[in-house]
Amino acid sequence: MKISKIISYVVLAVGLLSGVLWYLMNGGFSDLMTEAGATEARELPLAQSTELVSPLYNLSLAVIAVLLVVTIITIISGLIKNPSSLVKTLVGAGAFLVVVGISFALSKGKEVITRDGVVITEGTTRWVEAGIIAFYIFAAVAVGAMLVAGIKKSISN
Repeated sequence: MKISKIISYVVLAVGLLSGVLWYLMNGGFSDLMTEAGATEARELPLAQSTELVSPLYNLSLAVIAVLLVVTIITIISGLIKNPSSLVKTLVGAGAFLVVVGISFALSKGKEVITRDGVVITEGTTRWVEAGIIAFYIFAAVAVGAMLVAGIKKSISN
């Protein structure tokens, strides 16, 4: 059996498991909220909400770890089978790092205190702003690439 077929089955199983867990967690929160007389999840006492979320959170971390390992193995095996794609992969990774670096250089951090009194550090807000700037850069490049491809296709027809 090919690895791509195995991965397809793993992805299908994870999708089904995610749906079941979402249903169970949603139903559990509804029951807890009814018992506590809460109208919003944030009104639940911390002890009640943690006893429901903790096992599901740990399971989701395990699922993410397994999928990350499978993804890395698939990528590495693909690069080993086709070494010429390694150069393209390194160029793409380098371009990604350049965009993130530019975004970080353009961002400005500022310490923020939330309504709850939680202090968000300057470094954290700077990374958040850098992520937003990088998103805008990548979105602009994607839209530009689609426009260029559309114009080339129109001209060639």
